[in-house]
Amino acid sequence: MDKSNKNTVQNGTGAGEPKERVRKKPNILSRIFVWWIFPVLITGNKRDVEEDDLIVPSKKFNSERQGEYFERYWFEEVSAAERENREPSLWKALRRAYWVQYMPGAIFVLIISALRTVQPLLFSQLLSYWSVDSDMQQLDAGLYALAMLGINFITMMCTHHNNLFVMRFSMKVKIAASSLLFRKLLRMSQVSVGDVAGGKLVNLLSNDVARFDYAFMFLHYLWVVPLQVGVVLYFVYDAAGWAPYVGLFGVIIIILPLQAGLTKLTGVVRRMTAKRTDRRIKLMSEIINGIQVIKMYAWEKPFQLVVKAARAYEMSALRKSIFIRSTFLGFMLFTERSVMFLTVLTLALTGNMISANLIYPIQQYFGIITMNVTLILPMAFASFSEMLISLERIQGFLLLDERSDIQITPKVNGAGSKLFNNSKKGGLDTGIVLPTKYSPTETNIARPIQEEPNMADYPVQLNKVSASWADVNDTKEMTLKNISLRVRKNKLCAVIGPVGSGKTSLLQLLLKELPVASGNLSISGTMSYASQEPWLFPATVRENILFGLDYDVAKYKEVCKVCSLLPDFKQFPYGDLSLVGERGVSLSGGQRARINLARAIYREADIYLLDDPLSAVDANVGRQLFDGCIKGYLSGKTCILVTHQIHYLKAADFIVVLNEGSIENMGSYDVLMKTGTEFSMLLSDQASEGTDTDKKERPAMMRGISKVSVKSDDNDGEEKIQVLEAEERQSGSLKWDVLARYMKAVNSWCIVLMAFLVLVITQGAATTGDYWLSFWTNQVDAYIKDLPEGENPDPALNAQVGLLTTGQYLIVLGSLILAIIVLTQLRIISFVVMTMRASENLHNTIYEKLIVAIMRFFDTNPSGRVLNRFSKDMGAMDELLPRSMLETVQMYLSLASVLVLNATALPWTLIPTSVLMFVFVFLLKWYINAAQAVKRLEGTTKSPVFGMINSTISGLSTIRSSNSQDRLLTSFDDAQNLHTSAFYTFLGGSTAFGLYLDALCLIYLGIVMSIFILGDFGELIPVGSVGLAVSQSMVLTMMLQMAAKFTADFLGQMTAVERVLEYTKLPTEENMETGPTTPPKGWPSAGEVTFSNVYLKYSPDDPPVLKDLNFAIKSGWKVGEVELKESIPALDYKVSEGGSNFSMGQRQLVCLARAILRSNKILIMDEATANVDPQTDALIQKTIRKQFATCTVLTIAHRLNTIMDSDRVLVMDQGVAAEFDHPYILLSNPNSKFSSMVKETGDNMSKILFEVAKTKYESDSKTA
Repeated sequence: MDKSNKNTVQNGTGAGEPKERVRKKPNILSRIFVWWIFPVLITGNKRDVEEDDLIVPSKKFNSERQGEYFERYWFEEVSAAERENREPSLWKALRRAYWVQYMPGAIFVLIISALRTVQPLLFSQLLSYWSVDSDMQQLDAGLYALAMLGINFITMMCTHHNNLFVMRFSMKVKIAASSLLFRKLLRMSQVSVGDVAGGKLVNLLSNDVARFDYAFMFLHYLWVVPLQVGVVLYFVYDAAGWAPYVGLFGVIIIILPLQAGLTKLTGVVRRMTAKRTDRRIKLMSEIINGIQVIKMYAWEKPFQLVVKAARAYEMSALRKSIFIRSTFLGFMLFTERSVMFLTVLTLALTGNMISANLIYPIQQYFGIITMNVTLILPMAFASFSEMLISLERIQGFLLLDERSDIQITPKVNGAGSKLFNNSKKGGLDTGIVLPTKYSPTETNIARPIQEEPNMADYPVQLNKVSASWADVNDTKEMTLKNISLRVRKNKLCAVIGPVGSGKTSLLQLLLKELPVASGNLSISGTMSYASQEPWLFPATVRENILFGLDYDVAKYKEVCKVCSLLPDFKQFPYGDLSLVGERGVSLSGGQRARINLARAIYREADIYLLDDPLSAVDANVGRQLFDGCIKGYLSGKTCILVTHQIHYLKAADFIVVLNEGSIENMGSYDVLMKTGTEFSMLLSDQASEGTDTDKKERPAMMRGISKVSVKSDDNDGEEKIQVLEAEERQSGSLKWDVLARYMKAVNSWCIVLMAFLVLVITQGAATTGDYWLSFWTNQVDAYIKDLPEGENPDPALNAQVGLLTTGQYLIVLGSLILAIIVLTQLRIISFVVMTMRASENLHNTIYEKLIVAIMRFFDTNPSGRVLNRFSKDMGAMDELLPRSMLETVQMYLSLASVLVLNATALPWTLIPTSVLMFVFVFLLKWYINAAQAVKRLEGTTKSPVFGMINSTISGLSTIRSSNSQDRLLTSFDDAQNLHTSAFYTFLGGSTAFGLYLDALCLIYLGIVMSIFILGDFGELIPVGSVGLAVSQSMVLTMMLQMAAKFTADFLGQMTAVERVLEYTKLPTEENMETGPTTPPKGWPSAGEVTFSNVYLKYSPDDPPVLKDLNFAIKSGWKVGEVELKESIPALDYKVSEGGSNFSMGQRQLVCLARAILRSNKILIMDEATANVDPQTDALIQKTIRKQFATCTVLTIAHRLNTIMDSDRVLVMDQGVAAEFDHPYILLSNPNSKFSSMVKETGDNMSKILFEVAKTKYESDSKTA
């Protein structure tokens, strides 16, 4: 494994500055002969290719440039569609944006087609030189040979430069489409994001945009092929009259309707496959993101069944798709031979002798026609159809609703006032506003209110605002109803209410994430937002806080101080330059919350929106945050604080009480205390309560980070930053073991042997047919030569021509053609069965390994990296590899047949052929070594692109609230530019290798023709054998180039298999089942937990996080249950990906209900009520105590009052069980750590908690 390649940022939002990579502009000769790629190829044969070795393409391939360019044309199309009252067409936008850039490829295609059409004419003239009655001079034959070589040279140069041109063009379009998709994501409404999920977007970026490659490669042939076929038909008529048309049109009449039907079916199957792949990738994305919950509930097997079902459903469509594609390839094998047989039959029936001079030119012409009609044209239609479907899917994503733009009134004093615009500095970014029905700008925006005299005093004003996450026209589904609110400048406004009352939705409304249905809303000034669910991306702690802003040392330290982060920095392995894992997996919940808060307050703003930032911290830290940060650092700012910590409300300037989406009450603390409402009683009961946790936060970041001796310190002259280890990738040549393991995955060697045996037999039949035609023509030429002078040959079918009659030659040839047709179908069926079984089994195998992998694997590998295996790599293995494998095997079998034919016709040609094959194998091996290294790097550079999708979706509100869309877009563009460099390098290597291999084959062809022309063989060699040898040598040169291309492509696709197989070696957990013995019915009857000298650590190299634990928890000490009717609308309510359509409190209640419904004897609640209001918390605790008194419950609580009546309290300190006893006993000791924690809640609350613990202790003593 190669782990040497490391970057500061490998995934996520692209924190850190990417290394500047300089483009070296090649000169004109280097461009013509593709010399610019050789340094990379030479490097790849010495060592692994790294990012610094990659070729940097020109700026026209820059992701930002192409994204902006294509986006402009897309917006113009959307506006035009609105004016014309039609749906926008991405295909029209693509045509307008790129058709001029694509048209130069037409010149290449025309030249190539014209030269290939002329070639058979020259070959026919050259072949006549060896005829018995030929009067052509040797010099003329040499000139014809030179002309053929010249045409082949020009065709060679045009072909490879056309391929490079088209692939560069399609790469440009893929870059533009990918950037356009990400730009759309940054503007999408939260409702659209919840409906689409990250899995579909990953599929669009990995599989759908890949359809552009083949489509643009063949697109020009849609109009060039009919022209070329028309010209070739004229030449055929000139050579042999109308007779060949019978065979040609006879076969085409049968084949074309079949191809048309298959082409149409290709579109249907592609659409079906894409939808099913979306479903599977979405499911995998959810599993990867929720793996911790799945493991906690031991749901590995149920989810395994779900994934298997989704995969089987996808495979049923994939089989149809691969079968259709394989059928297209099969046409080429038998169509030309079928046409040739019918032509020969027609010629024989019309009295023509089947001579070499007649047959071989026609055969070459038919080769051109059948290649175009049976392969190129169907591939053009099929690939174009698939591209249109992909464009349709991308278009559907682009037309999803976008975030609404609300009217923002500038601050009256004018100083620093900013509208919500697309500026990179300050304010909220509205994105680009489209005056169409596809942007929710007009339909969902509240009317701007007129500026009032007191606007400067009230920067936030809502007047009868109603808003909904669902249909804004459905008044019954309003999330917020008739909200009227004014927030005074530079004051603290607290928002409280029960779970699901609309607190977070109110902040989302202010952030213009929640669509407005009616009412007026006005905001003056810029805003900064701290989300309820902390959002962190894979980068350093400092980069997560700065989030693209300049590093002001004094300000940064002050922010970290008021957010209580400085003590944590001292414990982190690299200080604040330590990396956090994806979603902050390396940190505790409290650390994540405080970093999230620090990012919000570091950003300079007029209004701060803080969504419950105090729930995840203990009492002491919570007090520090409230006093030092919210009331201290933000004292001169307008602040809206959503909280369940009602003991802080007394310090708020204004309080808003929400209930069921409406404002139930509002006013100052004193006013609410006098209302006599339910909330005033709640406030009086719990005014001095501390929303504490029974545990201190972990002081050190342990998960996924190795401890080292270097720490960031204020006095260090040079700060050391932790770097993220690059994705592992294999080095060296692709091992044969990879192919063997792929074949083994079929789980049936009989199927494998049958598939390859049918391939060999089919090619053998085809080769025999070619040889039989050559044998027939030689017999005819010998027959004519031996005729007495003046006697005409007998054209009758029963006439003896050599060894057999003409009719017998026809019967043998027809039987061989029929066998080829039947065998081709058997080949397709067996090959589809083999590859699809391997693909399905490999997917299920790596999923089974992934689902039981240790948690450290998920903590240290970003989700995009894992998802890359199940999207891009799996897509390559499903759809690209089968075709590539079939093409490669077919080409090598054809190559072998050519060598056999040449050796049979003219054995001495084996000498130059052997030299050619030796050089071919050497060059192929030399190229493959470098190509595989580049291809592996191309695979790993795609992972950060996918990782950014998941990171962006989960933090979209935070990103937009901090106006960081430009930063995220830049990071995405940087990641895509790096992948572009890798793909461009691979493309250059492939082009150069094909070009120089063709040049080698051209030299070989020249040598063969020179020997025939210069050598005086006289009558030793029949003209049929010469025609076969020269024509097959021409075919051989083409086949070698195709074989090299197919081999490189096949091995490139096999790297996807190699990457998939890497996951079969993941470190896994212990077996879930210990043996065949099943537990007795009713087991376990009791739940007991005993720790005896327990040490636990996150990885073998890390120090233990839990040390020498020794305690026992007896059965039945505590249980729990919760009622959810009032918090969730209905049990059949749809849950979006990640539960994004529920509030944090609602999500906690759903999780709690799920745990309780399992009716286990042991229930663990890890801060299960951290984000719920005190009333709901009290109801939960009451129900748990009443209904589950016989079960054992372990509670990690954030409110001390919820655990004071527990049977035991365990106090953890630095991974050690510091105290373990009854709460009352611990409180009886004033020096205990638990006593200190209770005292931090205040005098009044500590007395209440002490009484609760005392009452519980006395009750237990009486029942003991």
